[in-house]
Amino acid sequence: MSKMRFGLQARAVAVMGVALLVVAIMVGLWLARLGSLQTEVRTLGGQLIVSLYDDQAQRQGTSLASDLAQALVNPMYYNDSEQVAQLVRALKAQPLVSYVRVFDAQGYLVHDGSETVVDYGQRLDDPLAEKALAASDTLVQRTDHVLEVTVPVLLGEQRLGGVRVGMDLDRMRLQQAQAGARLDSGIEVVSRRYLYTGLVLLAGLLLLTVVVAVYVQRTLVHPARALVAAARRMEQGDYEVELSVTRNNDEIGELVRSFATMSQAIARHDREVRKLAYTDALTGLANRLAFRQTLEARMAAIPDADQRLALLFVDVDDFK
Repeated sequence: MSKMRFGLQARAVAVMGVALLVVAIMVGLWLARLGSLQTEVRTLGGQLIVSLYDDQAQRQGTSLASDLAQALVNPMYYNDSEQVAQLVRALKAQPLVSYVRVFDAQGYLVHDGSETVVDYGQRLDDPLAEKALAASDTLVQRTDHVLEVTVPVLLGEQRLGGVRVGMDLDRMRLQQAQAGARLDSGIEVVSRRYLYTGLVLLAGLLLLTVVVAVYVQRTLVHPARALVAAARRMEQGDYEVELSVTRNNDEIGELVRSFATMSQAIARHDREVRKLAYTDALTGLANRLAFRQTLEARMAAIPDADQRLALLFVDVDDFK
């Protein structure tokens, strides 16, 4: 059993395969890192969105409550209920505003933005009312569903009452979810783009491996195998070997041309040796050695013993 060879083409393919495997591993690690980075970005982005919307709700609530408190100074001082109602209803129409409550210095409800103001004149007694009524400056409170900003209405040092503005956290969370969905969609698009880039890179490397293998086959392996086959024929005594002369100007082309020249020289020398060995130097006819080899060859060619072989002997007198 002949030993398996690890030739040039196999080595080239093996080297390219190892390189491709290394690059594939690197691309795989890169994609894995990209996946973990995508998760981290989503987590941090979600936290950032929550923080931004929370800060926005607090700043917006503080701004709206402060503006309303300043706008209500004269209407509350002069008991202009119609102006108070217009201001409160305008503020309550804001998208994230859940409720607006204006109260007097004793903590009684002045207006809540509704048409009838059912609780008008009643003291505020909800869970957030105690701190809100006692607040002498801007106060921010929150529950699971509302972020409330309380701002007192002051005329100089005199406290006329206060404003309570509740920001709807449920609606804000819905906006947060929508923003998070848009962020996830953008991250997914970018991740898919990078994934396609990695796959294209792997496909390009695979194609490069095939091209290199074909190139090695044509430029190295095929000429080398032709030289091996020619050398084996010459080893068996067939010196009439024809090699296609390559036009390559590299080392392989030079080797093929040198081998072709050598084979032609050996064939020419073999013909000269055979001529000297099998012909008579004086007449140029076949000599005794050629006669014996020819006779033995003819006798060996007889298939069975029943056939006969005739030998004609011609004697020429006085011929030396």
